[in-house]
Amino acid sequence: MISFLLQQFEPGSENQSQANEWFLGWWMWAAVLLPTALALILAAKNKKRKPELPQLTDMTWELDVLEATRPVLVHAHHKWSIGDRVIEAQVAQLAAAEGDRMSVFWLDIEANPGIVGAHPTLGEKCVALFVEGRLVWQAQGVHDAQSILREIEPFLRDRAGSQT
Repeated sequence: MISFLLQQFEPGSENQSQANEWFLGWWMWAAVLLPTALALILAAKNKKRKPELPQLTDMTWELDVLEATRPVLVHAHHKWSIGDRVIEAQVAQLAAAEGDRMSVFWLDIEANPGIVGAHPTLGEKCVALFVEGRLVWQAQGVHDAQSILREIEPFLRDRAGSQT
């Protein structure tokens, strides 16, 4: 079919302007846009979805943190901050590795003024550890998962006091 079309538009013929229109016409855009659209759709379909992070709210704070029977690691963050997303990955790694020894929650600072009012140090971006409802450790800034674990390890003991 292409050879037939090319024969119709030989150089020097009166149909040369039609050849240009045909070449730059809608089918050229379709030939470029359709594969691009297909690639984007397939990429979105195959993209791994991040698991939903457990969120603390003013309503769940007391039950999830203050009355918890095991240590609770809280990542206080701003949703809009790129730096918070970096530490989020480290805290998520800790949650996956140490989830049997502690609970891990995320706290949107701006959406939960009641918690920040009760615990003003959580008003800044940080990672904090609560044991039996008390704040026992807190760090601001970006830290890797291993350094956080090294610092909170003494608080992750079982009831008898031995390391788990």
